[in-house]
Amino acid sequence: MNKITSRENPLVKQVAALDKDAALRRELGLFVCESPVLLREAAACGAPIDKVFALDPDALNDVTLDGAALYQVNESVMEKLSGLKTPPGVLFTCRMAGKGVFRPGRVLAVEDLADPGNLGTVIRTAEAFSMDTVALVGRCADVYAPKVVRATMGSILRVNLCFMTLEELAQACSDSDLPLYAAALTDKAVSIGDVDLSRAAVLIGNEARGLSQAALDICGKHVIIPITGIQSLNAAVAASVFMYEMAKKS
Repeated sequence: MNKITSRENPLVKQVAALDKDAALRRELGLFVCESPVLLREAAACGAPIDKVFALDPDALNDVTLDGAALYQVNESVMEKLSGLKTPPGVLFTCRMAGKGVFRPGRVLAVEDLADPGNLGTVIRTAEAFSMDTVALVGRCADVYAPKVVRATMGSILRVNLCFMTLEELAQACSDSDLPLYAAALTDKAVSIGDVDLSRAAVLIGNEARGLSQAALDICGKHVIIPITGIQSLNAAVAASVFMYEMAKKS
């Protein structure tokens, strides 16, 4: 195991920059995860771990890390590396997935979902309800940004993510004979209880604007969640309700 003791080490500077620099993340194809628990989960599911930084080498004793570069660092270096006020003692970089493969069945798609916390919650909930695919359509928040990664609580390492255009989503659904529903309050919307979601794709829109007109036009049906007392649900909450219904009816 290599030791790094200087905050000015070029590798330390590069990894620290990944926390805030989306362009660098894309250029290197790497993102940052923190905590020994997350490292064990990543190793267990075969995630492509690149480099591991630890305060205490013993923290890595029970983790199989074939092919990963291992570094012991001091507290000063870990503080430089970490984006957290209280670093957990283990930080690692992981290789990004590619564009992803669309797997039909139970598909939750989001269009232009902008809030990192919402996106992370959607991904975490997708694992809980065994979604086959989470499709990211349009200009969503950076899925590999630290806030998103933390909000997924490790699910980003296991959920099948697929990056698509709206047209690609529609074509994939058509090729798979998979109905595509828009979660939208429109004049022709039907209740969530009146559609079969056991095998379907549901498209959730932007927090402020909802779905684009193009998305509304391309979806076969518009579906609403009947609610009282308020006008709308948070995007992540609405997505969770749809995923629950998909899981319940499958």
